[in-house]
Amino acid sequence: MQQKGVTDYWTDLGKVSYSDALDIQYNLVARRKENKIPDTILFLDHYNVYTIGRKSDPENYKNVDVIKTDRGGDVTYHGEGQLITYFIFDVRINGKKEVRKLLESIEESYIAMLKTYGYNAMLYGEPGIWIDKGGIKNKVASLGMAVDDYVSYHGMALNISASVLDGFGLINPCGMNSSVISYVDIPREDAIKGLLKEFSGHFGEFSYIDKEKLIRTPV
Repeated sequence: MQQKGVTDYWTDLGKVSYSDALDIQYNLVARRKENKIPDTILFLDHYNVYTIGRKSDPENYKNVDVIKTDRGGDVTYHGEGQLITYFIFDVRINGKKEVRKLLESIEESYIAMLKTYGYNAMLYGEPGIWIDKGGIKNKVASLGMAVDDYVSYHGMALNISASVLDGFGLINPCGMNSSVISYVDIPREDAIKGLLKEFSGHFGEFSYIDKEKLIRTPV
């Protein structure tokens, strides 16, 4: 994680295909290992896609075509109405890998951001973020990470529009009935601003870097 005196990066990739985003992440992971970049956050949107993680059950995605990935978790949907955040972070603290600490800090950041917009956000058994509306709990963000040696990638998908619900309706996301999935009504740019504020509290300051400058630099 962040070294003293180092400012981390963030950028907004806009709409990117899942395969292109994965290639970008692999490139950045390699560069992070060589300390050519600091810890880096990628905000982006995906074209409609279904992906499965390392622990998936085919019964949960019988009606769709899927892409197999190396993240954790089962099947999920990405598409219009989501804000995706990927974390290219060195997960070591004092030389020891602290993956759980990273995940907790990410979860706490999302919960705090959502609470500033009036949502009763929480953890609720499954990885990801839930909200409580009048005693009914719905999942609004899904978490799935991977670690290559000591550098993380993949991340969190936050539902910010009702347009995601049709996509989730064709699967059992993370093995659950799709009726548990909901969304929050927060403009994309406001969500990014709020998340960066919370991330800075956990990880230190982040400086914007142009996406072309970041991804065009070779390993």
